[in-house]
Amino acid sequence: MPTPFPADWQALLQHEPFAAMAAEQLALLAGQARRQHYPRGASLTSPQAGPASQLFIVLEGQVLAEDIYSGQAFALLGQGEMFPLGALLAQRPVTNHYRADSDCMVLQLPQSAFVALCQQSAAFQLFCTQRLANLLSRARQLHPAALGGQGLSLHTPLAAVIQRPAVCCRPETTLRPLLQLMQQEGVGSVVITSPEQRLLGLFTLRDLLDAHLAGHADDTPVQQLMRQPSCLLPPSALASEAMLALVQSGERHVMVCEGMTLVGIVSEHDLYRLSRLDMKEMLQRLSRCDSTAALSGVAATFRRQVLALFQQGMDANATTRLLSLFNDQLLNRLCQLHLGAARLEEVEICWLQLGSSGRQENTLTSDQDSALVFRCDDALRQQQLAQQLPAIAQRISSALSACGIPLCRNGLMAGHPSHCLSYADWKDSVIQQWQHASQDSTHGGLYLDLRPAWGQHKLGLELAGQLRQLASQPAALRALSRSARRYQPPLGWSGRLQTDQDAQLDLKAAVDFFVDAARILALHAGSAASRTSERFAAAAGLPGLSASACQSFADSAQFLQALRLRHQLACQEAGARLDNMIRPAELGTLDARILKETLRQARKLHAWLAQQLP
Repeated sequence: MPTPFPADWQALLQHEPFAAMAAEQLALLAGQARRQHYPRGASLTSPQAGPASQLFIVLEGQVLAEDIYSGQAFALLGQGEMFPLGALLAQRPVTNHYRADSDCMVLQLPQSAFVALCQQSAAFQLFCTQRLANLLSRARQLHPAALGGQGLSLHTPLAAVIQRPAVCCRPETTLRPLLQLMQQEGVGSVVITSPEQRLLGLFTLRDLLDAHLAGHADDTPVQQLMRQPSCLLPPSALASEAMLALVQSGERHVMVCEGMTLVGIVSEHDLYRLSRLDMKEMLQRLSRCDSTAALSGVAATFRRQVLALFQQGMDANATTRLLSLFNDQLLNRLCQLHLGAARLEEVEICWLQLGSSGRQENTLTSDQDSALVFRCDDALRQQQLAQQLPAIAQRISSALSACGIPLCRNGLMAGHPSHCLSYADWKDSVIQQWQHASQDSTHGGLYLDLRPAWGQHKLGLELAGQLRQLASQPAALRALSRSARRYQPPLGWSGRLQTDQDAQLDLKAAVDFFVDAARILALHAGSAASRTSERFAAAAGLPGLSASACQSFADSAQFLQALRLRHQLACQEAGARLDNMIRPAELGTLDARILKETLRQARKLHAWLAQQLP
């Protein structure tokens, strides 16, 4: 019979990972741990004690963690907190001095029992190795209504969305039996696979119509007519990721594959059934609009639906990306209406998105950051364009503002003459533009997020490449690092959140720090990735940065972005002005703990920048 969990230890069950552990795992802890009292000022462990031999769990009181070099306290550990996890996992001495800040009671678990508990309890092991990921996972479990509700949602892995086995055929199958198979199975698509179930191609009713119009005989093998699907995702990918992939590619089916081995197929109908958002229908409505008023109505409807998906469980990365994709399509339609009617056939022109739009990370408060580049062989015509295009760009920006995307408060938009330049002028001034902006932590990174959105993308990609090359130089990276480190994570050494005089905390400032740091890491790693999560992934392997550390940074950024979106939604529902200022005291216990952990991750990232790029 398992050892009962002592009554005076029950308070631990309010904390992770103990709240997620099974009774027999708690019994193992109860059977192996021993209580130990430490008076105020007593040392619990230090580097001089040798390789860590036991886990400490704070039961009552507080333990102070001090840096051994400066003697400065940097953390105050309270009930439910454990240490030294890193030293135990690596079987090395601790790197800090831990002493009782008050009379305290701790549980001490021998290293052998610690290892056994990690082996028996997935929740305990995950917490010890991926603390932030564990807390986020627990949050999803405790808040199902906010994170997907019951049943399937856009937070569901594709493996669970697959409705039926894919209808497959071999590449030598001819058209007539193929049509009979599609009719018999009641499907509009067939996947062509090898005998080992490797994906070779896709054939749909639309392809069948094209084949007959082209005069192909009924005995034509499908391998001559199949096409390569562009949407391939693993079974672990979320439904929200699949929906984004379909929108970007224009495809109607997602091939769910392990490597190139087919697992199943998910159609756009399957995804729209989950989301109740027909993205293609929405974009078709957009393409038919011929006035700002009409576009504004579609934009408002779309944002309401996307925010409903976020409330159902779509994660912050997918939500900001979907908002950005729609904003891109809105911009495209306005460019067609205004620039397309300006008789610019002889001109190469490209609208560039900067900042959060360039990263495809728009929220409800994201404003316009943009630029315009053009190229024309006729020098006189180029001078005329320099006068003509800013006025057109201003009309587009005004229309975007009417559709719910605010004007940039600092005027960093395509309608300003400094941001509407010929390609030659951009090349001449791009270094000066960026160097001037890089001295300002608010605007320096905008240009490094440059992304072509409409027109001849080649022009924008060339400029983006030049900026990346410039910013990748050691001196430039150090300047960017110093600029990013102006932000100080608002977490005191005692672990308390530091707020302003109104007891508020600025989420945008915290998000911006992770965004800036991710940009620097990606540049340092030689990556052209544009989204924050992709930039952190590309940085894994830099000196002192493991893949798990980079994932924790990405998770932190996503949590802060999600908290920001939730706050903006609450402001919207209350009819208040949208902002980024939250009151930490009003957060739930778990959200408050995750917020503190994200700021600890920010502090680690801050220290890495200071050490590697001083």
